Amino acid sequence: MADKKFYGAAQDVRVKLNDLILSGKPPLEIVLELAKFLGEISGEDSYYQTAREQILATYGLVLKDKFILEDELAEVRARLEKISAAYESSDFTEEEHIRIGYALEAHKKEIERLERLKDS
Repeated sequence: MADKKFYGAAQDVRVKLNDLILSGKPPLEIVLELAKFLGEISGEDSYYQTAREQILATYGLVLKDKFILEDELAEVRARLEKISAAYESSDFTEEEHIRIGYALEAHKKEIERLERLKDS
């Protein structure tokens, strides 16, 4: 007889997958949502991030899938916004502002790179 705990988790995954398919989500978005869900139910918080990085490397950077590149662009832009706010804050020392400035420039360059990939 199947383990009841496993059956419950498996049923949750089946229901989640069915909901995602019926909602018309793109296949890679479904994979990312399932990775997040599996990480949550298994208690492996890093599973989603690992799967996302692998998907970005293969489908985004190599195969230039627009959905993945746009998702990564959104994340980098969100980080840039937070870093910009920190840079404007007076809570940091001059040395910390210099480091934050380097992070700002690196994020701007990454955005340019991802936009070039997305548009190519």
